[in-house]
Amino acid sequence: MSADRENHDMTHHDIALLLADAADEVEIGTAPTQALIRGGRRRKARRWAVAAAAALVVAGSTGALAVTGLSGGDGRQVTAAPPSPTVVQDVGRPYRTTLGTGREADGNYWWVYIDVWAAPRDAAEGAAQLAAMGEYGEAPVDVTEGSDLVGKISYFVLRSYGAAKSQGSVKIQGTAPASEALSGNDNEAASMPLDPDSNGPNRLVIGYVAKTAQAVTCTWKDGTTTKLDKVPAHTDVSVDQPAIRTAQGSPNAWFVCLAPQGTEFESAEVTVPG
Repeated sequence: MSADRENHDMTHHDIALLLADAADEVEIGTAPTQALIRGGRRRKARRWAVAAAAALVVAGSTGALAVTGLSGGDGRQVTAAPPSPTVVQDVGRPYRTTLGTGREADGNYWWVYIDVWAAPRDAAEGAAQLAAMGEYGEAPVDVTEGSDLVGKISYFVLRSYGAAKSQGSVKIQGTAPASEALSGNDNEAASMPLDPDSNGPNRLVIGYVAKTAQAVTCTWKDGTTTKLDKVPAHTDVSVDQPAIRTAQGSPNAWFVCLAPQGTEFESAEVTVPG
């Protein structure tokens, strides 16, 4: 799949900041259609940025996730091949991986991608990366200068819907230490309408899990489920087949699942080696 620079002309979406406290089993939400539910193992509190008309479900996690509002290639830096182990990664271009695609009954196609930016080594690299992110239409929440990015990766999950594939927009974003990763059955998942012009239901689910996760089961409010298995290493599984996928540059694995027509997201559970 082509990863031309024109595929990065994405529109900005306003975001609302939501502070999540560390109390167990507490639902936190300030926007009318948003909810944050904590469960699973206890982890540290974090800040969330949640877009209007998006619902977020968190099960014991470690990295900040921001849901905010697509196009590209698979597992490589956009417009450049991944560096060899002996070459320092270029922090001025993200790795882009396709997480999922599909086609609605009405004929509209949809795509979900992730851009992962490498961790800058110093403030100068951070400043250059921040400027490069702006060229891609990507802006990390609460990052105002290059030093804020030192030692941290940044990721942006984007979605396209309909004919204008190049008009993808950022839906989820986060910045975290490069070594920070989920473990066990921890997972974070955000749900939102598939059609950006729709107010719901929240059928599209995007989330991440530990790389050791073997399967994720998405449960829908009508009682049905969708199981996603891990894509085996060095195996080519079509991106239109729901699965847990490794995203180049990310310490976690990612998944995308879509609820059947007429229902929406309820929860996600992870299966790990026994």
